[in-house]
Amino acid sequence: ALLAASSLRCNGTDVQPTDPTTIAMISGDGQTGTAGHVLANPLVVEVTDKSGNAVPGVSVSWSAQGGGSVSSATVQTGSNGKASIQRTLGSTLGEQATTATVTGLDGSPVTFLATVVTGAPGISVVTQPPPSALSGEVFDPTAQPVISVADDGGSPLSGVTVAASVTSGSLEGTTTATTNAGGIATFGDLGIRGAGSSTIKFTAGTASTNSDNINISALPNQATVGAWGPLVTWDIVPLHMSLMPNGKIITWGKTDVLPDTMGVPRIWDPTGGPPTSAPKIPVDTMLFCAGFALMPDGTLLVSGGHLQDDRGIATTRIFTQDGGWSPGNNMAHGRWYPTVTVLPDGRALTMAGRDQSKTVVTTPELWDGTNWTQLTGAGALEIPYYPRNFVDPKNGMVFNAGERIDSRWFDVTGQGRWLGGPPHIYRFNRDYGSAVMYETGKILVVGGGGNPGWPTPDPTRNVPTATAEIIDLNAGTPTWVNTSPMANPRRHMNATILPDGQVLATGGTRGGGFVDINPGDAVKVAELWNPKTGQWTSLSSASKMRVYHSVSMLLPDGTVLHGSSGDAIGDNGVPVPSERNHEIFSPPYLFKGTRPRITSAPAAVSHGDVFEVATPNKAQVTDVRWIRLGAVTHAFDAGQLANTLSFTPTASGVSITAPANPNIAPGYYMLFILNRNGVPSEGKIIKFQ
Repeated sequence: ALLAASSLRCNGTDVQPTDPTTIAMISGDGQTGTAGHVLANPLVVEVTDKSGNAVPGVSVSWSAQGGGSVSSATVQTGSNGKASIQRTLGSTLGEQATTATVTGLDGSPVTFLATVVTGAPGISVVTQPPPSALSGEVFDPTAQPVISVADDGGSPLSGVTVAASVTSGSLEGTTTATTNAGGIATFGDLGIRGAGSSTIKFTAGTASTNSDNINISALPNQATVGAWGPLVTWDIVPLHMSLMPNGKIITWGKTDVLPDTMGVPRIWDPTGGPPTSAPKIPVDTMLFCAGFALMPDGTLLVSGGHLQDDRGIATTRIFTQDGGWSPGNNMAHGRWYPTVTVLPDGRALTMAGRDQSKTVVTTPELWDGTNWTQLTGAGALEIPYYPRNFVDPKNGMVFNAGERIDSRWFDVTGQGRWLGGPPHIYRFNRDYGSAVMYETGKILVVGGGGNPGWPTPDPTRNVPTATAEIIDLNAGTPTWVNTSPMANPRRHMNATILPDGQVLATGGTRGGGFVDINPGDAVKVAELWNPKTGQWTSLSSASKMRVYHSVSMLLPDGTVLHGSSGDAIGDNGVPVPSERNHEIFSPPYLFKGTRPRITSAPAAVSHGDVFEVATPNKAQVTDVRWIRLGAVTHAFDAGQLANTLSFTPTASGVSITAPANPNIAPGYYMLFILNRNGVPSEGKIIKFQ
C-alpha cells in the first residue's frame, strides 16, 4: 500500500512504516433491521500492527452473505486504521452475515451478524369485508377481513402487525391483527358504526391498501323496540306450557273444543306444523291449575289439578318429552294452584294450593322420584297461589319471593321449617305479579296486586302496581331494594329472562279487581328491564289483550312465545275472552345483524365441568349464558333461571366452565353465546347433571 510503503514525518522526525498483523471488529455487529433497508449503523473494523498501532492504507475486502449488499467491495483503512461500509439487508428473514477480509492477518475474516425482523411489505386483501352491513353489526366470520403481507421479493412476512381504520364512521372490535408464518393476518370481530359508504384501510409499516366499499345502513326501528309476529292459532287456550328437552312444547288449558271440558294436553313440535295439528295426550284427569316442573331426567312432573274451581286433586302425572305419560303415587293433599320447584339434589318440592275440600294446603310435600313425603314442620303458614319460589344458591333452601309482603326461606331438611326473611318495600300484596331469578341468586319481582278482595292476611290495593324490587341472595344480609318501576302497572303479567340478561315484561292489565277485561286497560306494550342500569324501556305492542291465564316463554331461537288468556270466569261472573292463539315476540337483539353460531356442544355436563363448544365466532364471544327450560302458568315461570358462565377462547370455539355450586339446580338449559351487541346465538339444549 502506498501509505504503508512511504515515510511519515511527525514533528520533523521520520517514522518508518509498520506491517499490519491484525484485523478486529470495532462496531456494527448484532443490529436488527428491515429487509431491503440499510442498517442504521455502519460496520467498522480496525487494522493494527504487532504493537497495537493503527495501520492506515490497508485494503479491506467486504462481502454480504444471505442476500443484500455492501456499499463497497473494497475499502482502505484510514489514518486511524479503520475501514467501514454501509450494509443493505436482503429479503430473507432471520440472520444475515457480512465479512471483512484481509488475507494473512490475524482475525480475518471478521464476521458481522444482523437480524432481519420484517421486510418492506407488500399488502393485499385476501378476504373482503361484506359489501353491506348494519351499523355496529359484528361481521360474520366468513366476511371478516383477511390480509396478506409479503416482502418486496414476494416472500410472506410473519409477525407483522396490520392495523385497520375506516374512512367513514367508527371501526369497532379488535383493530389490529398479526401475520402468521404464511404472512396472513385474520381479523375476528370488526364492525363499522355509522351510515353510508365506507372502506377499511389496512396498514403494515409504510404499506397500506383499502378494502372494497361497504354500505353501512342504519339499524332498523325493530333494533330498538323489537317486533311481533302474526297470530298463531290453537284449538285450546294453552295456559300451562312447558318446553321439553327435544324442543317440543307440552301444553294444556281448562276446556277443550266443546263438548269436551277436560283441557286435554297437546304436544306441539314448532318445526312440524301449526298448533292446531298438535297431537292430543289422552290423560285421565283434568290438569287445569296443576303445578309442574321439568325434572333433571327430562320428564315433566305434574302435581295436582282440577276437581272444580278452588278444589284440587292429589294426583301425580309424569310426561315424557314425546308426550307419553304414566301415573305417579298420589300426594297426601289435593293441590289446585301449587308451585313445583326442582331442588339441587334432583328431588322436587310442591307447595301451596287448595285441596279437595277447598282448604289452603299449608304442608309442602317432597317428591323423591317415587313417593311424596309430607313436611309437617311447615306449620300453619298460608302461602298464596303459585308461590314465587326459587332455590337459594347460597344455602340450598327454597326462597319464597312472593307474592306476600314478607319473603321467607323454607328449609326442606328433616320435617321442614320456615325461616323469616326480609319484607318487601312495596307494602301490599303482589298477587299475579311476576318474578324471575335473572342471575345466580338475584331475583326481580315486578307488578301485581290490585284486587282488594284477594284472600291474604297482607294489605291489598284496588289497582295494580308498576313497581319492581330486586334482592341479591348472595349478600351477607339479603335485602329488597327498589329498581325503576315499569311505565305501566300490570296485573296478570309475565316476566321472561332473555339470553342477553335482560327481563321482558309482557301482557297484563292496569285495571283493578280480580281480572279487568276492559280493552282500554289492557297493557299490550312490552317492556324491557336492564339489570345493568335498572331501567325499563318500552318496546312494541302485541296485538291482543292478554290478561288472566296468559303465558310468555323463551324459545331456543331467542324469541318469546306470548299467548293465551281467558278460558275463565272473571269479575261479576263475566267470562274472560278466550284467546286460542299466541304471537311470537322477536326482541331487539334479533335486528342487530348476524347472529353467532354454535356448531357443536356436549349433550350433558356436570357441576364444575369445563366443556368445549365449537363456534366460528370464537373471536366475537363476549358473554356465555344459559337459561333453564321454562314451565309457565298464571304469571310465573317456575322453570326458568339463568347463570352467566365463565369462558376462554380456544382454537375452535370457547371453553366454558359449568357452575360448580351444588345448589344450582340440575336439569336442561338453553346455552347461548353472545357478541358485544348482545346478539345471541340460537340456544343449544344441554343437560346439567
